[in-house]
Amino acid sequence: MEHYLLEAFKLSLLEMISLVGLLIVIGLVLGLMERKANSYFFSAFGYTGILATAWIGTPVHEMGHALMCLIFGHKIMDMRLLTINRSDGTLGYVTHSYNQRSVYQTVGNFFIGVAPIISGIGALFLSLYYLLPNSFKVFAGYLEAGVMTKSLDLTFFQGLVSASLVLIRSIFTLSNVLTPNFWIFLLIAMGVSSHMALSRADIKGATQGLVTLYTVLFSLTLLGNFLQVDAYRYISQVALYNAYILAFSALALIFSLFTLVLSFMVYQIKGVSR
Repeated sequence: MEHYLLEAFKLSLLEMISLVGLLIVIGLVLGLMERKANSYFFSAFGYTGILATAWIGTPVHEMGHALMCLIFGHKIMDMRLLTINRSDGTLGYVTHSYNQRSVYQTVGNFFIGVAPIISGIGALFLSLYYLLPNSFKVFAGYLEAGVMTKSLDLTFFQGLVSASLVLIRSIFTLSNVLTPNFWIFLLIAMGVSSHMALSRADIKGATQGLVTLYTVLFSLTLLGNFLQVDAYRYISQVALYNAYILAFSALALIFSLFTLVLSFMVYQIKGVSR
């Protein structure tokens, strides 16, 4: 019995990492870049520097929470897509309730918590698709041709880096710069990427769901061991979607880095001018 429990513990931990580990890592990286960029904007312009991007990024952030609430059956009690509260820095919020006896709704807390990452990536790609369709086609075609191997090996990462460089070159062209669509896209991309990080409340809610998710995986794995069913193999097949998450996250990571570099430059210029 002890052997079954230990084996189930290890396998369910691997399963959880396979299913949501990459999403968590991407969220942490985006969060670090966002907080640093916002600190530079705040130092340079004060609270106005945050509001300059919040009017675009915060509604996308909160709509991500709201959409996941609907998907996982949570009741939305109150929602503010954008609110200016200088006392505590709150820019928007979604309050929701759920049936704590429902495993599905409890697991949903994780996805509701990390939803701004998903909604942010979605908003960036929709903006690219409608505003700079040629750049979108170049990136999508490159991914289909050389990156979507569904295996996160060295070849995949090399292809993803190449695709990202191709995307940057296709966006920042002279022909694009001379069009209004480029500047609209740049404004949206900077606004969205500046507000994709998870708040403390988001992380707290996501943690609750993560604990329940692990409990479910542990139970399924333990049952599979008794029935001699390889649950890890089936979970690994589902986890192939990680390749798509990482590929689509490239745009968010690119513009989060772009915003960070721009904020640092503005901070330095403002510092010199004082």
